[in-house]
Amino acid sequence: MWDALNRAESYRDLAEECRRLAANSLSAQMRNRFSKMADDYSTLAEGRTSLRGLPVLLRTVATGSAN
Repeated sequence: MWDALNRAESYRDLAEECRRLAANSLSAQMRNRFSKMADDYSTLAEGRTSLRGLPVLLRTVATGSAN
């Protein structure tokens, strides 16, 4: 359980860093890429802290996208 919570916190930190990089990127392409990475890390963090998020987590891992 603690491992999952620690990993979720790491994913949240990575998501925050990607959002910061997106905000500071000069290129629209890189802003979009970092924003998508932030969304993916946020989805992974949610999946680690909630069984409700398990289907989203599995779909993200299987397809590379939460949608």
